[in-house]
Amino acid sequence: MSQSKIYQLKGELSTMMVLYLRGIDLKLLEDELSRQIDSSPQLFRGIPIIVDLSAIKVGNSLDLKWLKNLLLNRDLIPVGLRNANEDLAVKAGNAGWALLAGNGGRSREIELNSAEIVAKEQREISHEEVAEEVTPQEVVEPAEPIETMMHVQQVRSGQQLSVPQGDLVVINSVNEGAELLVDGNIHVYGALRGRALAGIHGNRSARIFCQSLEAELVAIAGFYRMQEDIPAELRGKTVQIYLDQDELKIEQLVK
Repeated sequence: MSQSKIYQLKGELSTMMVLYLRGIDLKLLEDELSRQIDSSPQLFRGIPIIVDLSAIKVGNSLDLKWLKNLLLNRDLIPVGLRNANEDLAVKAGNAGWALLAGNGGRSREIELNSAEIVAKEQREISHEEVAEEVTPQEVVEPAEPIETMMHVQQVRSGQQLSVPQGDLVVINSVNEGAELLVDGNIHVYGALRGRALAGIHGNRSARIFCQSLEAELVAIAGFYRMQEDIPAELRGKTVQIYLDQDELKIEQLVK
């Protein structure tokens, strides 16, 4: 008589935060990372994190053990290295790092850069540059139909709902400690507590709608607000949340 196993191994896609390392000065990284974590400790506490090393070239003496301990000391959970060069791939095992595949996985990507890099990346593209990129020969492909995931039950504390492509509709409330990770729009026909992140793959047109805003965190395409940043007059109200340029806006729907 065969006995069932106590475990089952399955390959799955999970949404994780990615830290894109731009240099090997780990003291500078520690200072900048600490400032960002201290500004929003609830967002970062105990989260799994992948380190992307695509910007680190062969020959750089990056201390992988120090990097791992740095993340652990800030209450982050280092999962593995991605896009490591040949030199670092050899050192990864001795430093206790797993090596992950390249950019094929779906990830919640929040770049942790220096102020100089952030300013450079947020620079607006001029109209002339846009005109050069667009040519008359371009063919616009028809958009694929958007899929919708329907969740009828209450989203419990500690539960995570992930929709890599499409929208999410929750016909109930979302409890504290729950998390919604959606590429498209989020509709909650009840109280929205916990965390709600729409546009997780950079969809800036995504929106969040809820009957009662009581969230710990709301975000669209990486732009977020913590609970303490939400105006008191909008707490408990029926709202929509959207991006206007680079500003996350919360607008009451029923007054």
